[in-house]
Amino acid sequence: MRFPLIPAFLFSLLIAACLAAGAWMTEGSLLKAYRGILESRFAIALDRTAEGAMHAASLGVSLDSQEGTLGAALRRERALDADILGMAVQDAQGRRLYSEGAMPEPAPPGTLGQTLLDDLGLPAGRILLRYDPRALEVPSAAIRQDMRGHALPVVAGAALLGFLAALALRAGRAGRGRLRLPLALALILGGGLLLIDQHALRIIDRTLNPLIETKVESIGNGARSLIDKALALGIPLDQLQGVPEYFESLRRHYPELERIALQAAPAGGIDEAAAPAGRLLLPIPARGPAVAALEVVPDNRHAANQIHGLLLDTAFLGLVALLIGFELLSLLTQTSAFRRPSGAADVRAGAALPAEQVRGVLFVFMMAEELNRPFLPSLTERLLPAGAAHAPLLVSLPIVVFMAIVALGQIPMALWSESLGRRRGLMLGAGMAGLGYGLCAFADSYSGLLLARAFSALGFTLVFTSAQGHIVDQADPAARTAGLAVFIRAILAAALCAPPIGGFLAEHFGTGTAFLAAAGLCLTALCLARAMMSATRPSGRAHAVRTAPGAFRDTWRIPGLRALLLGCAVPAKLILAALCFFLVPLILADEGYSLSSIGRVQMIYPLMMVLCVPLFARWGESPGRDARPRKIILGGLIAGLGVFPVVFLPGLGTIMVFLLLLGLGQALSITPQSSMMATYAHHGQGRHSAQVLGLFRLVERGGSAAGPALAGAALGLLGPAPTLALFGLLTTGGALLYGYGQWRSTFNPSGRLS
Repeated sequence: MRFPLIPAFLFSLLIAACLAAGAWMTEGSLLKAYRGILESRFAIALDRTAEGAMHAASLGVSLDSQEGTLGAALRRERALDADILGMAVQDAQGRRLYSEGAMPEPAPPGTLGQTLLDDLGLPAGRILLRYDPRALEVPSAAIRQDMRGHALPVVAGAALLGFLAALALRAGRAGRGRLRLPLALALILGGGLLLIDQHALRIIDRTLNPLIETKVESIGNGARSLIDKALALGIPLDQLQGVPEYFESLRRHYPELERIALQAAPAGGIDEAAAPAGRLLLPIPARGPAVAALEVVPDNRHAANQIHGLLLDTAFLGLVALLIGFELLSLLTQTSAFRRPSGAADVRAGAALPAEQVRGVLFVFMMAEELNRPFLPSLTERLLPAGAAHAPLLVSLPIVVFMAIVALGQIPMALWSESLGRRRGLMLGAGMAGLGYGLCAFADSYSGLLLARAFSALGFTLVFTSAQGHIVDQADPAARTAGLAVFIRAILAAALCAPPIGGFLAEHFGTGTAFLAAAGLCLTALCLARAMMSATRPSGRAHAVRTAPGAFRDTWRIPGLRALLLGCAVPAKLILAALCFFLVPLILADEGYSLSSIGRVQMIYPLMMVLCVPLFARWGESPGRDARPRKIILGGLIAGLGVFPVVFLPGLGTIMVFLLLLGLGQALSITPQSSMMATYAHHGQGRHSAQVLGLFRLVERGGSAAGPALAGAALGLLGPAPTLALFGLLTTGGALLYGYGQWRSTFNPSGRLS
């Protein structure tokens, strides 16, 4: 079967949309950077004027008595910058005291202001500055026209190449052939983004760099005026005090300033025009024979770094969009779009497998919760009341409450979804979760966020148990095992795709927008469940489960089960929820990394899981030899010991190494853990298999809930490094204890530990 035209068109449209979004965001970033640099240039004038006014006010001179000195400062600032149309001073009640230049009342658009504070930090007045709007409008129009004129052919050409690649590299081939189309589309997307990036750098060279040089020159002129004033008072140049410290404060305050230095004048005098390219020489004094000069060097890399970061975000979002596109295409066709169906597949083409029915629905829904991973801890920290006691523990509670409800609700929600019917349960849960995420978007207090998270957790639990039950209810054990593998892959794919999207949305559009996007995904999952899942009610086994007293107690007593859960499964969830979901985003946010960067870092763990779980599934297996315990122990040791580089060398690099090792270790152990759970369930004759899975999920989710709470409490008492070490020791110790138990035990052929 040839690759269909409609999917090829959809993928070309997806590439075009990603590149158009990248060009639009780059244009917006350029305009924002231009406006920011322009207005920060005028803010320098406000800073200098406000500093003198507040110094006089601290000596008891009121604003209305400073007309002579402050009025002279206003005239000086206007003379330094031709784009300043007027400046004015107001008192604390907003009344105009005096002004310089064209400053109508009320202040028109394009007016900046800075509040003046008295000795007690209370508002004493305000300084206003009005700049020429043409200084912003004319270059902004040129940037828009230039960016759009270049982006249009890039987007159109990439869309055409994507369409042709989708047709030419139709799949259906075995082995590496199936990777050709995703690789080709990723290369097309990356090439288009690179062309947009290069053109943005040319715009920066033509438009933003001259503005940065003008701003840096204004900073230098301000510093020169202070030195001029000192020289006018008779202070020799070589006896000026505090000059290096003042220059260093300027560099810290203005990132566009790379270097500022005071140098003596050469014998031939100062020639400003002879300054090397990219440097400015400002004679001191400004008028008369120069005795020295200020060398000012702008940092032209600042705006370029912003554009590179934005394009990196766009590249990640584009690749994620392609992954989502492949998932959704698989959903629409109910089978892989890149395989030729065999004759056997044609026979059953009319009836989709249960796992295929629920995979796309679960993928879309799980993305809703994964969106908030990069920003939820920092958002919670901002909503905390000032001076709240036990702040780290309180920051962890929105995650803890969510995980605790999911853990405690596994069994009751599983039973409820059986009585409702799996499809109806999933639809109801998706609606409840969507409402909860919508409430999170509008929560303006800590308690409001906590309640909204609790409500979304109820819906999440109902969806999770309904989707799992939809697969477990199948009578065919082989279909059930394959279905659970599909179930896990859908969750991992969502965990891989959603964090960079959530971080980008939160950084550029606000956390409320990210939560509203999550609510929209829930509604999409609801509609997909209605369209894709069968409405067949399960058999009457739910009643048998309810009437089996002590079933869970008996399940808990299965030999070897407790050691597996408490030694390996619980520590794995503890370290994942406590560090990956809570501590890592909190630490990176405190170190100043953007939410988009945090989202990209959080891709490492699910990426390792997606790549390594299939690789390790059969690694080390041989007839007559059970390697599952060894793989579980080794995986726990890798995950636990991977924490310690962060403890001794904290930083982004070691955090990335830890997440890589965490994903590697848990990828190694997750498949044998699931396999051993299936063995325990098989030997629990007469029990509903969902009962064993329910207990397994209950204990696992309990570890997920306890992890952030324990991390929050330890963070407040011990600090970051000891908290990280604590979880590393817990995971390593659990693996060693489980290994010690295995060393003392043997497996009999029935799978029961003796």
